[in-house]
Amino acid sequence: MNIYKISKAFLKILTAVLLVNVSALHAQNTLKEIDVDGFKVIIKNTGKDVISARLFVTGGTANYPLDKQGIEAVAYSYIIKGGTTSMSKTEFLAAAEKMGTTFGSDASLDFGELNMQCLKESWDRSWLLFTDALMNPAYDPNEFANKKEQFISYARQNEGDPDSRLERITVETAFKGKNYEKDPYGSENTLASLTLDDIKAFINANLCKQRAFLVIAGNVSESDVIEKVRSSLAKLPEGIPAPKEPVTKIEQPGQDIESRKISTNYLSGIMSGIPWDSPDAIAMMVAMSIMYDKYFVELRTKRGLSYAPAAYMNGDAITNPYSVFYITTDHPKDAINVMVDIINNVRKNGFTEDEFAKSKSAYLTRYFMRLETASSQTQNIGRWKLRGNLNAFDNFEALVNAVTVQDINRVFTGNTGNIKWNYLGDETKVSPEDFKQLEKIGF
Repeated sequence: MNIYKISKAFLKILTAVLLVNVSALHAQNTLKEIDVDGFKVIIKNTGKDVISARLFVTGGTANYPLDKQGIEAVAYSYIIKGGTTSMSKTEFLAAAEKMGTTFGSDASLDFGELNMQCLKESWDRSWLLFTDALMNPAYDPNEFANKKEQFISYARQNEGDPDSRLERITVETAFKGKNYEKDPYGSENTLASLTLDDIKAFINANLCKQRAFLVIAGNVSESDVIEKVRSSLAKLPEGIPAPKEPVTKIEQPGQDIESRKISTNYLSGIMSGIPWDSPDAIAMMVAMSIMYDKYFVELRTKRGLSYAPAAYMNGDAITNPYSVFYITTDHPKDAINVMVDIINNVRKNGFTEDEFAKSKSAYLTRYFMRLETASSQTQNIGRWKLRGNLNAFDNFEALVNAVTVQDINRVFTGNTGNIKWNYLGDETKVSPEDFKQLEKIGF
């Protein structure tokens, strides 16, 4: 047996061991969903002494108008580390640093979040800091001015970064006039117009029982969590549910070209996905994972057209699920041809049994390896809750193993009918005719 065969065999064994160990870790722990005086909490006792607490706020871009885009990201970042009515920012951060406790926040298309991670030995004190920041923010005007300038600087950087710009225009043009048109991290103009009163009003409207829920993972008991939540988050106002917008499907194929003088050209194709509470969503996730592998082999390894091609179903797009094909390339015409030819080939001939079997195992391994930390687990649990399919977290391996090659061929062919292309780069290297569309297959 040569070195290549030995290495390949070793990788297979390693993959099998990792899959068994990590999936077994999740199978032995189940989620507990409880209601504490009207406030929803999901607990996962991992037995580990690193504890993650993550507060999800539903709605995302539905919770603010276009001219206030960015407000959620600024508001949550501002209050989670900005001090409280009883502690200055400096005192708050010093107390957290002394314990090794970290705080963070994020904003995305359909939800925002505020999170905390700590060791078991400092769980009680860290919880007090976390809930104090959420319920009694200092609202210091100087700190607000600093935070706003920080985000304006981010917005300028994102505008200049080709990857960030492509991601933004991909979603913005596909969902023009809808909530997804809004940038969760805002633009320079909308951020500059935000006031401290805007932030206060936003926090008061959104940190409420009807929009927020908490996920905790770590060595915690249910009785301890109930006691802590009852004395803090359960006292949040009732509020009203986040606004809901009808689902938007991407039904008009086409292309948008944005000229920019950069050394490498950026290209993406976006298509509507499958509702997350549908059994077919798992099949589509597997199908896009196989497409990722196909693009890597065909576009990078065999043809050298790109360093990092990709294909994925966006896990944060809850209301309007969508899938993306992505590439950076010096040869955009050639790259588009190959990308579309691969899609057409799969739609005509389907994925093979062999590539399906190989990719499914690798997909599960990658999935579980991304869930090794308490923080990644609370993030994943919250996403499945938002997707209306919380049971998928504990049953993910069984759900993936239940998928057949016929399933992925059916969902891929039936849900990849229209591609909306976006191109950022040298406009002399492409023309609208280069953006090929998919061949009609049976409909």
